[in-house]
Parts: sequence; C-alpha cells; structure tokens
Amino acid sequence: MPKNVFKTYNKFRAALLGAAFLFSACEIQESKPLGEINKNFADRTIVQAFLTYKDSGIVRMELQAPLVEEFTLIDSPYTVMRKGVDIKFWNKEPEPNYLRADWAKILDRKKFYEGRGNVEMINTDGDTLRTQQIFWDNQKRLIYTTDTVIIKRKNGTFNIANHGLTATEDFREFKLLDNSGIITLEEKSDRKTKSTTRQPSIPESERTEINPLLHSDSNP
Repeated sequence: MPKNVFKTYNKFRAALLGAAFLFSACEIQESKPLGEINKNFADRTIVQAFLTYKDSGIVRMELQAPLVEEFTLIDSPYTVMRKGVDIKFWNKEPEPNYLRADWAKILDRKKFYEGRGNVEMINTDGDTLRTQQIFWDNQKRLIYTTDTVIIKRKNGTFNIANHGLTATEDFREFKLLDNSGIITLEEKSDRKTKSTTRQPSIPESERTEINPLLHSDSNP
C-alpha cells in the first residue's frame, strides 16, 4: 500500500474513533442528569449576633443570639437561631417588650416568628407569659400557641390556658382556650380572701416571685 494512501487511511480511522468516542460521551452525559441543585443550606452564619431592625429610621426590634443561620437562596428565605434568642421589641410605648426562647425561626418575608423551649415574654406592664412554644405574627402584632400557657400579672393574678391562646403581642388582650385563674383580693378584717374561677395546678416555679426578665437599659 502506498505511503500516502496509508496515511490517509489512518487519519480517516482516527476521525471515526474520535467521533464514536464523542457520541458515546454525549450519550453518557444525557443519561445521567445532575438533577435539581439543593439550595437549602445556610449561606450566611453570624456568631454572637446583635441585630437591630428599624422602620422609618426608628428602632423597632433588637435581636441578640449566640448563633444566627440565614437560608436566603431558597424561594422562602428563613433564619434559624438554634442556640437561643433574646429579643426586645417596641410598640407605641418608649419601654420595650421582651421575648426569650431556647430555639427560634423567622420566616423573613412574612416576618413570622416561632419560638420553642422555655419561651418567656414580658410586656411593658411587667406581666410575664410562659409556655413551651409560641408563634408571633409581627405584621399583625399577634401571638398564637396551642401549648399550655401561664400568665402572671404584676398584681399577682394568674391566667392559665391549658390548650393555648390567641393574643396581641403584648398579651394585654387575649383569648384563653380551656382557661382558669386565681385572683387575690385585698385583706379585709385581718383575713385574706381568695376567689377562684377554677382551681388550677400551678407549677412550683410559678409560685415564687417572678423577677423582671431584663431592665430596659440592659441588653437581652
């Protein structure tokens, strides 16, 4: 076989092999699609966070947490504080309300909060609400829960909801579900009179004096 014919044959053969390899690679790539990329991971993490939220230049909320994880790459961004959170928030009064929880989650666009574990709220009147789970709609200024709730008013009155409540975020106006309470009246003739709508079971920890959660001039 002449040399030039042999070279031409080898080039043609190499071209066929290359085309076959390329076609095979394309087939393999098409048969194994990558699928949808998982974006549900924390793309921003803040340690020892102290965040301030303003509305029209006015501070409406201060949030402090040991760890803040933000998930912003998904369609419904949210923030998680798995090591606890302390929040100050203001309504119309100059003094703040307080919220504490062992774990919290915020739906960023809806401004909807969830708190779990040893949830404690204190309003500007000095009243204290305690439960194990709370939902807070910051846009509607409402709180919800189906968990047992104990509210101790500054004057010593107790309100207990065995199946939760719906209330304004300062829990001045509320609706208790399966509720009970104790009202202590003033002394008369050296004798205290106690009136009860129903005798509830109050945990021993609630029988002691509840100290204010925080002073207004300190961080939560």
